[in-house]
Amino acid sequence: MMIRYLLIGLLACGAWVRAQAQQSLSDLVSQAKADWMFGQWEAQTENGGSLTLGISWDLDKHLAVLHGKSEDMELKGYSAIDPSSDDVKYCGFDNRGAVSKGSWAMESDQLVLRVESISPDGSPHKLAFVFGGSAHDGLQIRMHRISDSGELVSPARTVLKFKKK
Repeated sequence: MMIRYLLIGLLACGAWVRAQAQQSLSDLVSQAKADWMFGQWEAQTENGGSLTLGISWDLDKHLAVLHGKSEDMELKGYSAIDPSSDDVKYCGFDNRGAVSKGSWAMESDQLVLRVESISPDGSPHKLAFVFGGSAHDGLQIRMHRISDSGELVSPARTVLKFKKK
């Protein structure tokens, strides 16, 4: 019986140490040097329309929220650390009924969000959004298709340049 209690105590201690060592989403954002991206942004689309993007914290910096809006579309995306893998996962929804799932990663020193969206008719779309720029120059987001082998297809399908509101 004593060994059972000792094992339970050791497992609980191990879980506590792992929980204490786990990085927060805020820590990962800082390591990616992406703190400056939080705030309200505005860009012009290729057809001259306006696009806004808000990036904010929620739930005591355990959740990053993306809120994008154009003249005919609105989306909300949520990013958080998956405790089972320590990966940063993304889940998004838009006003047309699409649901998106994906993950964030640093790829070749670039912050990349890879997403698979399922439209209301059931058709899947795989895209990657590469986030770059600086607080001074503004936020740039490049949208790429993803090849069957998982590589980003170049050139980018769309490049959006945002200025801070």
